Amino acid sequence: MKKILFIIPYVPYPLNSGGNQAFFNMVEYIKEKMSVSILLYPKTGQDLINIEELKKVWSNVHFFVFKLDDPQFRNSLYVSVLQKIKASITRKIRRRLIKQESDPIREKSLLSQSYYPELPSQYLDYVAKISRSGFDIIQVEFFELISLGYILPPDTESVFVHHEIRYIRNENEMALFNNLTEGEKMYFQLAKDYERAALLQYKHLIALTETDKNILKQLTNKENIYSSPAIVRLSENNIFQPITTNRLTFLGSGGHYPNNDAMKWFASEIIPILRKKNFHFTLEVIGSWNLKEAKTMENASEIEMTGFVPNLHQYLNGSISIIPVRIGSGMRMKALDAIAAQAPIISTSKGIEGIDLRHNEECLIADSPEKFAEEIIRLSQDINLQKKLSSQAYNRLKQLYKPEEMLKRRMDIYNQIMQH
Repeated sequence: MKKILFIIPYVPYPLNSGGNQAFFNMVEYIKEKMSVSILLYPKTGQDLINIEELKKVWSNVHFFVFKLDDPQFRNSLYVSVLQKIKASITRKIRRRLIKQESDPIREKSLLSQSYYPELPSQYLDYVAKISRSGFDIIQVEFFELISLGYILPPDTESVFVHHEIRYIRNENEMALFNNLTEGEKMYFQLAKDYERAALLQYKHLIALTETDKNILKQLTNKENIYSSPAIVRLSENNIFQPITTNRLTFLGSGGHYPNNDAMKWFASEIIPILRKKNFHFTLEVIGSWNLKEAKTMENASEIEMTGFVPNLHQYLNGSISIIPVRIGSGMRMKALDAIAAQAPIISTSKGIEGIDLRHNEECLIADSPEKFAEEIIRLSQDINLQKKLSSQAYNRLKQLYKPEEMLKRRMDIYNQIMQH
């Protein structure tokens, strides 16, 4: 049986988030056809507990768990404080260098963190050692680990899965800056060149959408680039429920800045329009948000911080799912989860980028605050439109992203890779 090693920057457990569930679905399928190993880097004590729970679920998967030797670095609070101090100092130095007044999006931008995501030398040694243990395929995921391609063995088929193309996200963020400096233009190009050079270290690239696949082809001129969408399990138990209480939902954690920006934009630009039109509603935000992240919405009394929900699809059902996302690339799991829950969607173009949904057929698309507010009011008052959008989106998801077909598609990619 062929051997594959997955290297990811997070612990994919518990299974209450779209990304964790998508990874879980893939491994569940692949582990019956290949010998699967996963290399993890736990950052907290809870991560270690979650790994032990994951081992119980996947008894036939081998785990490599990296731990820094110094006990103080295993203290999650200590690491968190150091990371926040470093990020704060980096932002302040950058603002001083470019002599630019800060604005919220510039302060949260990942531009200054895109030249080289620093990794501990002990971790790099560990990855280099484990990767030379006779694997047929080594798959690395997420931009944080993109530089690992430089240390993987040349005689192994190396794969990088790009969930969000960083230079595209940088472009999106920079377009929202108050103004753009020559220094930032330079930093953007440096980061883009770094991303391209790192991608070229891998023999194969996988994108989640055809849109991102085409972008990567233009960026790298590589031939071995594949598209393989995330897998969402559909349940026949979810039946469309009319939305009669103006209940809106947003799915996403505050730690991911595109979500933070989306909610800030909604709270500051869209809610005032809805208030002027005397439209009363509640918006339930599902996901983990700390007090600082939620501060951007503190003046919006219509917003309720729901946090974790045990049954995501059941909770989304009976709501209008909004996706006011302006930043990023890749496949939006929040859109797939809403469709699976048979919740009608209102989104920006960016929010459903790469997913084949059409305006007025499977969703409503609005890119200005005025249009977004208008579509919320229109959809909330039209039960027939709610039902049409949710049912047609559900049928289209079943047609285009059948879980079994998507899993087979990923396995076909691995078979193709192993023939090289």
